[in-house]
Order: sequence, then C-alpha cells, then structure tokens
Amino acid sequence: MTSLVLSRCRISRNRTDCNNTSIPENMLIPGLALCIAAFIGLNAGSAIAEEKSEPRINVEQLKKKAVESDKNYILRNVQEPDDDAGTKGYLVGDTGHFPGDFDNLTRLMESHQNPLSAITPDWLDLAIEHRTRYEAFDHGFTSAIPDSSDNQQIHQRTRFLFEINRKDPLSFTFELTDMRAPLAEYGQAGSPVFANHFDFTQLHIDMKTENFFRTGLPGKLEVGRMVMDFGEGRLIAGHRFGTLTPTFDGVQLTVGSEIKGWGLRMFGTSPVNRKATELDDFSPVTFFSGAQITNRDIAWANVDMYFFQLNEGNKLRKRNISTPGFRLFSQPTPGYFDYEIESMYQFGEVNEAHYFAHRHHGEIGYSFNTSMPLRLIYLVDYASGDPDPNKNFDFLFAKRRVEYGPTGILGVFFPSNIFSPAGIRMTVSPTPTVSFMMSHRAFWLADKKGAFVGTGLQDTTGQAGSFIGNLFDLNLRWNPKFSYWKRMSFDIGYTHLFKGNYFDKVPDGPGSRDTNYGYTQVTFKF
Repeated sequence: MTSLVLSRCRISRNRTDCNNTSIPENMLIPGLALCIAAFIGLNAGSAIAEEKSEPRINVEQLKKKAVESDKNYILRNVQEPDDDAGTKGYLVGDTGHFPGDFDNLTRLMESHQNPLSAITPDWLDLAIEHRTRYEAFDHGFTSAIPDSSDNQQIHQRTRFLFEINRKDPLSFTFELTDMRAPLAEYGQAGSPVFANHFDFTQLHIDMKTENFFRTGLPGKLEVGRMVMDFGEGRLIAGHRFGTLTPTFDGVQLTVGSEIKGWGLRMFGTSPVNRKATELDDFSPVTFFSGAQITNRDIAWANVDMYFFQLNEGNKLRKRNISTPGFRLFSQPTPGYFDYEIESMYQFGEVNEAHYFAHRHHGEIGYSFNTSMPLRLIYLVDYASGDPDPNKNFDFLFAKRRVEYGPTGILGVFFPSNIFSPAGIRMTVSPTPTVSFMMSHRAFWLADKKGAFVGTGLQDTTGQAGSFIGNLFDLNLRWNPKFSYWKRMSFDIGYTHLFKGNYFDKVPDGPGSRDTNYGYTQVTFKF
C-alpha cells in the first residue's frame, strides 16, 4: 500500500534528488557572474549615497497606522468606488490565483499588517504562519489505492519568516519551515513530498538599489537559498496549497518591476534536495537557470517572455530540457472581459533520447460590476503526451491547485499528457470576508496510449480510450476581520471525481466508483 506514495515521491524527487557526476555547462553562468560584478561595482556606491540623502521615514508610526487599519485582503486590487459604478474591487481568483495557493505572508509582513512586525524595531520584520488541514477521500483512483480503499491525512505547515531591512542597500531574509503529517495511512509521514522537519526554505542576502545602472529602475540581487514564483506558477512556484515547496540555492537578479513598466529576472541555481527528517542539501550535479522579461505598459496586452534551462546529472532521469514560453493577458476589471494565453515548449534530451513537448493554457473571463464581486472564467488546457513516459510534458516545479483540483493526498491530475477543452470556474464574494469558488472540468488523455501521469495507470494499446472523467470542485473561505479572529482564515472544500470509462477498461484499473474528497483547513498568521 505504500507504493502510491513512493511513486509520487519519485515523481517529485525526479526534480530534486541526484547523485554525483560532473556539472553541466550552461552559458548563463558567465552572464550572471558579469551581472553580479557589475551590480556590486557600479551600483553599491550610488545606492548608499542615495539612501543617505533621502529623509528617514518613521517606520514605527507607519506600522502602527497599518495595524490599526482594517483593510480587506480578500480583494486583490481595491479600487476607490466611483459614484456611478459603486465598484468595490474584484476577487483573488483571477488569472489563475486561488486563495491559499500563493504566498500572502511575505506581503503582510512587508506592509506591516501582522502584529509581530508592528512591535519589532524599524529594521526588523517578523511573521509566523501555521496551517493545519484535515483531508480524506474514498474510492481510490490509482493502481496502488483502488476504489475499495480510502485515504486520510492531517498535514501541518509552520513558517517562521523574518527580514532585516535597514535603510542600507543590504537586507537579509530567513525562513524556517516545518511540515509534518501526524495522521497518515500510506507512509506520508516519512515521505519528503509530505514532510520536511524544521528546515530552511529561505536564507539569502539581498543588495538593492533604486537606480540600477542609472536607469531609474529598481534592482535587487539575491544570493543564497530562495523560493521563486514566476507568472501564475505553471512552471516555477513556491509556497502553495499542496505539501511541497521547491527551494533553490543560487543567485537571482531582478531589474524593474513585474507590476508596471518593464521587468527583468535572471537566475542561476541548483534545486534543493528535500529530505523528510534531515537537513536539505543542494544538488551539485543539477543546474536550473533562466530569464524572464515582462511588460505592463499596455493594459490589454500584458506580456511575459521566458526561457528556462534544466540540466541534470545522474538521477532516475537525466533531463537536459530547454523551456521557452510566453504569457499574454489582461487584468480582470469589473464590467469588462479579460483573457490569458500561455504557451510553453520543451526540447532537449531525456535519458539521452531526443525530447520535445509542449503545454498551452487559455482562459476568457468576465468580472461582473456588482455589489458582490462575481467572476466567471472559461478555461482550456493541453499538455502533450507520448506512449513513452519520458516524453510527456515536464511541468518542472509548477503548482496546479487552481486548474487541476486539490493536491495534498488527492492530486488526481497533473499538467502532463492531459487535455481539458471544457472548464468553468466561478468566484464570488458575498461579503468582504467570505469568498466562494466553484469549478467543473472535463479531462481526456492527450495521448490515449500514454500514461495517466501520477496514477501508475497506462494502456499502451489505447483500447481503454482517453476519457478520464469530470472534476467538480468547491471551496469556501472565511477571513474574519474582528478581534483576534482576524489573524485566522478558515477553508472548507469538497471535490468529486466522476470517473470516465477509462477506469473500466485500463489494465489493472482501480475500479469505476467515483471519488469523493473533502478537507477543512485553518491558518493562523501573526
């Protein structure tokens, strides 16, 4: 019964574990080295001079004002209502976002909205977050857990985050994360996919300037262990709804902004090997690098263009994969339609064999201009597949909660060998503290002879067909805004997998009874 967990561990650990061999060559290393040298040599002096000449801000007073205010954090971009429209803003739930599936703690800390940062000195920000989730499902859907078996888990995640940030160009960020599964039926407590006892997820020194190379653009250089998020997290993402947080040792350079105007990010890292009960270590034979350019000058055509490079040494799979891609979107605005298109292409070698794969995401949304912010989205997803599992699309370090359903112990679908031409998601906020999400999607295999990724199921003849089933997903979140309750948030969710005829026909299938999944979750922030 432990084979499912081990199978999933292998899927995740393909991206982390390694043995010793030589370091692959990558042309981004010299470029990053030059950027670092130039950054330190040309910007440090001017940044210090600028900081000294600027007047001091009373950060203590700023913190007090921030703590006294009771801002509504459910709204992503709060807009002042027009006299005619009465618009209050729109939900977090737009363009791929899902409550609890992205890092909100850092923003709260840096804007001094949590109580610990309010009482610390002006050069120190502190934050603590604890999340406990109970989840369970019946009628399994994998080769290891058939529909005659159930599964349940209690998962806990605790984060200690602090940042030393004086008015100097240098700052220091430290994050300690503890993940455990005290209740687990299939060995999750000892799996690095679900457990990671007291380890560093961030430990980096930053050098910042507001005038990078005298262009007037801000710049930041990070060196150390870090968590990274790019775009909507379809290739690289950090903290999430699920139990795995990828971390990286290396260097990252950011110029400009991803919110307005032009932005540039370059990084060269080694993915960290995650261990359940030991300290994590870096991968000396695995190198992950990349660059992204963003522009936000055109409201109806925001664009991201990126290129990522993964070079692995001796692991379960030797992957040397290049991933160029682009993302084009407009920001959701009440009373208007919006859209998002993202395409990713991969080429290179896997186990010394030629490799090519691709993935595409598209959505059209409409935000209603109502007193209760309401948003509807139509989604389409495709990720290529192949009878050879090594040639399926590689989703790298992606998160998938919002588009593929709950992860944790469920995680029915992965963005690999999958096709979903019909999907609908609705988000609504009946009150400023309550948000509700409902979605329904139909899924097929992109290649019916390929593997149903993550389940251990495959029919190499294709006679089982390609229709996997429908996924119906509900989530209700409450963010109280009074007394001590405002430090907490509560989530309740239910998901139903309507199994398709694939489960009846695939060899060694788990059975065709539908799967019901539910969870309750509470999160504390201090």
